[in-house]
Amino acid sequence: MKFEKLLAASAVSVALLSSSASALTLDGGWESDTISDAGTPSSGSPYAVSLTDSAYFRITDAFITGDVFDIFIDGVLAFSTTFTAFGSGFGDNPTADSAWTSASYSSGEYLLAAGDYSITVQGDGAGGLPAGFYTRLDSVSAVPLPAAAPLLLAALGGLGFARRRKNKAA
Repeated sequence: MKFEKLLAASAVSVALLSSSASALTLDGGWESDTISDAGTPSSGSPYAVSLTDSAYFRITDAFITGDVFDIFIDGVLAFSTTFTAFGSGFGDNPTADSAWTSASYSSGEYLLAAGDYSITVQGDGAGGLPAGFYTRLDSVSAVPLPAAAPLLLAALGGLGFARRRKNKAA
């Protein structure tokens, strides 16, 4: 009898562990995940995300071309990946970066405000199943002051030049 109770308790523990949310690490680089069946959540879903500032959730297929992934945030479809090439990679995973910058693989990004989120990824499996992909969560970087100063100076210079031309014309 004790063995049966122990076995039942173990089964419940395993079920609870497998259904818990995965944490997505802010600025932790690309993390891999897979879907086993079309239209079902990925093995790592849902991702539990808690942000104190805005951040980008990014995803890219990087295994077999043709897959499209649907991203649900708090149970609502937020976006689906598209076959868009982004300008540059991030330098931490050559495979994921190559897919991110290629229009042959579907990718996408979504700006999240500060707050708590549950993110679920599902895929269509059009490229074949299981379907693998990469996700990442990146801080939004503000324009640094050294980069903002030349912009301000250029704007002020343009205003001064326009005023000078106006005074000469009068």
